[in-house]
Amino acid sequence: MDIVDHGAQQQHFGLALARLGPVRVADGHCTPAEFIRHNHHLKDCQDGFRLDIVARGPFQLSHAAEERTYDVGWGFFLHHARPYRGFAPCGLRNRNVTVQATALKTLVAHPEDLAGHPVRPGPALGLLDGYIQSLTSLDEPPSPELAPTIGGHLVDLVAAALGPTAEATEIIAKRGVKAARLRAVVAEIARRFSEPDFALEDIVGKLGLSRRYIQQLLEETGLSFTERLVERRLERTFAMLTDPRCLHLPIIDIALAAGFGDVSHFNRVFRRRFGDTPSGVRAAAIRPKAVVATPIRAS
Repeated sequence: MDIVDHGAQQQHFGLALARLGPVRVADGHCTPAEFIRHNHHLKDCQDGFRLDIVARGPFQLSHAAEERTYDVGWGFFLHHARPYRGFAPCGLRNRNVTVQATALKTLVAHPEDLAGHPVRPGPALGLLDGYIQSLTSLDEPPSPELAPTIGGHLVDLVAAALGPTAEATEIIAKRGVKAARLRAVVAEIARRFSEPDFALEDIVGKLGLSRRYIQQLLEETGLSFTERLVERRLERTFAMLTDPRCLHLPIIDIALAAGFGDVSHFNRVFRRRFGDTPSGVRAAAIRPKAVVATPIRAS
């Protein structure tokens, strides 16, 4: 496609991209610009589909005889086999996933008929958006062994947002939607574990899932909510105890900063996890390493 700058200042375009099996996810942002896929661009033979979620807008799109303006939180569906014209008058931030046509058509009947149509904000679109954000913010891409599985989950979520066939609905709920909900639960624990009063009910309220369902999701990973919460807090305390920049902090302050409210409980679980006391771990970390001199042979 062609990109035409409409900004008064210097043009800026940024893109984080990840390829995962049958899909490609991206998180892009730019100054005011126009995006045009002309008929001559169709010679690249791309017949896949792309679902975009507007994170900063508005975004005006003309595609497949549809002309619409999309606000933040809405999605729009593109068919790469057709030309389109998009305009971001105030700059743009979009998160999107590109899916191979053959992969999507196994779950959605005639997806080409949905080109140019809006995708309303909802649970499936929210799960997809969160999944894309987590993938494009990774320091390292998923392993080649894991990438196709993640890609399959993303295809499921795209289908769930568009409207899957009756036969595919149950498969998607058990596979892609379930995986995205687990990711959302784990991400919420990672975000809030240092809060002393953080509890399972907080995730229930945040994600709108039942307590029992969340417990089942976590149990299938081998760690309960409490075990995962304690593990994150222990990892934080260990990192701070072995960080030279934190030597001035009392151990009790480190425990409290990680979310532990009971110091006796902290000491007990820390020793069970690392085989030493917090003070012992700190002492070992700051102890000077022995230097072994290498004899110099006479020539």
